[in-house]
Amino acid sequence: MKLSYLGPENTYSEKAAKLLVEKLDDGVELIPLPTIEAVARSLSVDSKIHTEFAVLPYYNYLEGLVQESIDLIYENQLYLISSQRVAVEWALGGSENNSSNFVYSHPKALAQCSDYLWTHFPNHREIAVASTAEGAAKVKKEKSGMAISSAEALNSYGLKIIGNDIGNKRHGRTNFTDFYLITTNDEFYEPAEQFFTMIAITPQFDRSGLLAEILSQIAYYDLNNAKIHSRPAIDDVSTTDVEPQMFYLEIMCHKSNPDFIRCIDAIRYRLTPRGKNIEVVKVLGSYPRPSLGS
Repeated sequence: MKLSYLGPENTYSEKAAKLLVEKLDDGVELIPLPTIEAVARSLSVDSKIHTEFAVLPYYNYLEGLVQESIDLIYENQLYLISSQRVAVEWALGGSENNSSNFVYSHPKALAQCSDYLWTHFPNHREIAVASTAEGAAKVKKEKSGMAISSAEALNSYGLKIIGNDIGNKRHGRTNFTDFYLITTNDEFYEPAEQFFTMIAITPQFDRSGLLAEILSQIAYYDLNNAKIHSRPAIDDVSTTDVEPQMFYLEIMCHKSNPDFIRCIDAIRYRLTPRGKNIEVVKVLGSYPRPSLGS
């Protein structure tokens, strides 16, 4: 079997992949791919590089939701089956004789280190690349500029460490990223004391108090909503004057929970237009609560 992740090597995605692969059978081959979209699409049987599993970043403590990942899961009808939390500590590296103010990294890493960059390099120019390790590789190749990546990645490319632990500090908590293990089969189970289930809700109409109505159903069935994210609807929706929205919600239970099943049925009943067979609620999978990997 094969498992894809956002490469190249020496990224936090690779670290998450190595931790998540331990939950699968032996002999899983790790395949680094250049973009998040390529990782998600590798699960298609029509993909040139076909894999049975994939790892995608989902949520960062400083930056929040990785919107592209969750949208690709929804659009490609993929399922979440496990999760992994990875502590993130960024470092800044450069070539020995660097005189350039260019800083290469993934856009999320650049944003997570904005305080340090503006304090120590107020005239820096940010160059976004597909991954943090790619930024380090680019600095090594060009022998110019700086890169934000893990210290391990910077060392592997022979770059000089300019600053360690340069990430923004918020509320005294250590930065982390949650990753999902995804596949095309939603019948994957593993033992855990606490599960989360991700659902996507696309209302077919708008009315006052619509979101409150959804949340009241979750409360009525004594379920706990951990997170909620809204975005413009991906599917075609014929509403009135406003731009149609959809919602991603993380419910703190397994999808087989009887109260969860009744709750989903109630939401579908309330939000599906009469006489129409429309999938208003999609269950994107259940997974154990993310735990911090070492």
